[in-house]
Amino acid sequence: MTSFSRLSAVCGGTISLAAGFGLEPVSDGMIMSTSSPDVGHTDGPPAVPRLMQRLHDLAQDREVVSIACLTREIGAQGHAPLLMVAAVFMILPIGMIPGIGGALGVIVAIIGLQMLLGRKGLWMPAPLGRRKINAERIRTATQQIRPAADWIRRHLHPRWEMLSNGNISLSLIAVLLIVTGASLLILGAIPVATPLIGLPVAVFAVGLLGRDGMVVAAGYILIALIIAGIWLWRSSTG
Repeated sequence: MTSFSRLSAVCGGTISLAAGFGLEPVSDGMIMSTSSPDVGHTDGPPAVPRLMQRLHDLAQDREVVSIACLTREIGAQGHAPLLMVAAVFMILPIGMIPGIGGALGVIVAIIGLQMLLGRKGLWMPAPLGRRKINAERIRTATQQIRPAADWIRRHLHPRWEMLSNGNISLSLIAVLLIVTGASLLILGAIPVATPLIGLPVAVFAVGLLGRDGMVVAAGYILIALIIAGIWLWRSSTG
């Protein structure tokens, strides 16, 4: 079975009114992804452009892609790939669509919670999984991000793995993901909030996916700068 055929099988084949909602929840109103044995190597520098190609294939010949489908297919590769996809959507115009920013924030927070609990799979509430994203927007997003993904691949190097793979660093990143993701439930209505929060999330995702601790360190610095900027802004206005 080809890669695209397998994607179609996982996400329900050709799009219809019913299939547009993605796969059914496994139990108790939740959608679960588990590690898949045939997803190939999912980390290291080549993983970033490979993930963008996989996301493009997922949206090929479709009208919509459900969050459930993204969770089932991309989430099966681990936390970092789905985190990367969520971050890309947050930074690009997709994240500014009403309702999508908050949904992406919930996904980021859930990924952080699963990381903190040390769980390999990923569960998603079924109502959130039923939300759909226009497939054409996804294809456009992957085309926009592809040059940057190729540039990132050339500059990523496995290093400082205490930050990209150490338990303390991963736990701290998980807490930051929970806080930043949950904040979008309140701030998601502000157009600039979603890409602003999505930027450090994307940096963390690239560092984790590429096993590059220097990039993870840049994510910590970026978070600190954003917090300092918000504090200074609140001080000046209040």
